[in-house]
Amino acid sequence: MTGDPSLQEGANVNENGRSRFAAWLPTRRQMRNALQLNIEPVDSSVSPDSVTFAGMRQGMGLIVAAALIAGLLPSLFAWTMAARVGTATPLAQLSQLAEARANPQLQGVGIAPVLADSAALIAGLEPAYFPGWLAAGITALGGWINWPLSWLNIWIVYGLAALLLAKLLGAKTTLQQFYTLTSFAFLPLVLTALGFIPCLGIIVNLVALLWAAAIYVAAVRAATGLSTGLSILCALLPGAVVALLAVALAFTVAAGLVTALIS
Repeated sequence: MTGDPSLQEGANVNENGRSRFAAWLPTRRQMRNALQLNIEPVDSSVSPDSVTFAGMRQGMGLIVAAALIAGLLPSLFAWTMAARVGTATPLAQLSQLAEARANPQLQGVGIAPVLADSAALIAGLEPAYFPGWLAAGITALGGWINWPLSWLNIWIVYGLAALLLAKLLGAKTTLQQFYTLTSFAFLPLVLTALGFIPCLGIIVNLVALLWAAAIYVAAVRAATGLSTGLSILCALLPGAVVALLAVALAFTVAAGLVTALIS
């Protein structure tokens, strides 16, 4: 693999005609190749348009940019809905969630109506320092900024688990190579910007996740040189473990609540 161009004295950004801002992002051809699963092994002879020619700085910039794009429409939608209620976005979302759970056709009866009434009452309170539309805008902005922070956290933590597993299986990749290539898996997640749309959002989110998983597997295979089967194992096993732990935790919490209600 050609050395990380982002680490070579600023990569001489002006020499190839790219601005300093663009130097934080992969080229269009690199992103297109990643979306087409055209990711060459890191030890092969690559051209500047190859995904493996990108640097870790470009990978980080890609995730931040993709997260901001994906979170823009949902944040604007949350701002609009919260501004109508006249409160901060978390309180408006709490009220909407409680009302959905209070619907007998969706969640049944029980303590949900009480929760709905309480949340609706809280959501109707005037903010102490800001008018409702401003409080909604500030909290929506905070939620939008949190998108890239969350995606970067997933990239780092999930990637570390996948990298350790790959190392256990004999991979010779470096941390820089691994994180650079796997960052391209976040490109399809831009489609989750439409995830808040009823019905369509579920389909779009599913397509985005499957596409991202396919790119992640291809990136792991290119970075580590492992077989396709082992690459799938490294890419998906950490997610499967997290999912199983989440299900186990949910059952534990549900069992605790049922026991508390019965007693």
